[in-house]
Amino acid sequence: MDNSVNQLNSSRRESPVSGLRRNLQKIQIAISCLYLVLVLSAWLTLQWADLWWPATLLMFSPRWVLALPLAILFPIAILLRSRSVVLLALTGVIVCWPVMGLSIPWQRLMNRTSTGKSLRVMTLNMHYSKADPKLLEDLINNAELDIVAIQEWNGHDRAALRSASGWHVHSTPKLFLASRYPIKKTAELGGESSGEHASVTHYVLDTTVGVIHVFNLHLATSRESINETIHENPEGATALRANSELRLKQSAYVAGKAAECQGPLLIVGDFNTPPESTIFAEVWSGYKDAFKSAGWGWGYTFIGAKTTVRIDHILARKGLACVKCRVGPNVGSPHRPVIAELVWTGDDGKEG
Repeated sequence: MDNSVNQLNSSRRESPVSGLRRNLQKIQIAISCLYLVLVLSAWLTLQWADLWWPATLLMFSPRWVLALPLAILFPIAILLRSRSVVLLALTGVIVCWPVMGLSIPWQRLMNRTSTGKSLRVMTLNMHYSKADPKLLEDLINNAELDIVAIQEWNGHDRAALRSASGWHVHSTPKLFLASRYPIKKTAELGGESSGEHASVTHYVLDTTVGVIHVFNLHLATSRESINETIHENPEGATALRANSELRLKQSAYVAGKAAECQGPLLIVGDFNTPPESTIFAEVWSGYKDAFKSAGWGWGYTFIGAKTTVRIDHILARKGLACVKCRVGPNVGSPHRPVIAELVWTGDDGKEG
């Protein structure tokens, strides 16, 4: 009788393989929970970007690194048939969307496409590159652009657009603008991106449907302060905070000048400020971000210095709606061009 009971209990015992799998599942779930906590902490930290220096540092960091654990944890979870698959799927959504800045133009998908006169715009920081200008010139020709705004371009004085038929050009080493429409007025509002007023020029274009205002800008870079912080310079955190304050001051200055204009308006260029920044939300919330409105993916515009981040923008206001936006190819600069197609939506564009 005792032998029969022992045999029955033995048959009910978990096999070594099943026991190992159960233990591995527990470890997998624990690691997945810790990973979710890490990702949620990063998301929460980003809410303070440009207000708290560690959050600012995270904002300018290559946040795609936070997605790498998924490549290991997800296949293991499937192999172990672990319930952590659902947890990891949720974590992946948080990493890809709010943390890494994935853009899906929901409003554009759900709403009827705006119709009207088309306006194709490109902005690019050439970073004083000495690359072959043919790459840039081919891009401009193939994209059938109406407005080209370039910052820090060594070749501005040799640009083919200066002599090309149908183009109107205003050119300085820091800021360059070419337009299919006559440039009615220009005003240089600041000459140094490290100065209080940044590097910014205001153009008034005389178009077939009225006046359009264009602000081409380059705000202060955080590159040096980030490098100091990473290399544990005692002044790094202070420099990073000072850079945030300077970019806020510069952004507010440009926004104030733009507020004086009436009619359709574009603000384009290198903001050195990702959309996750509190500065971006505070100063530019009244504008339509072309990539957020009509772009797909992460839209990283700066790829270099060990990071990838979206800091180059096309913003629109009054009478302009974005229907398409994309990040263009490498043309010899660590920045990538942002190309947007906008349409006029009825504002007469009368100048104030």
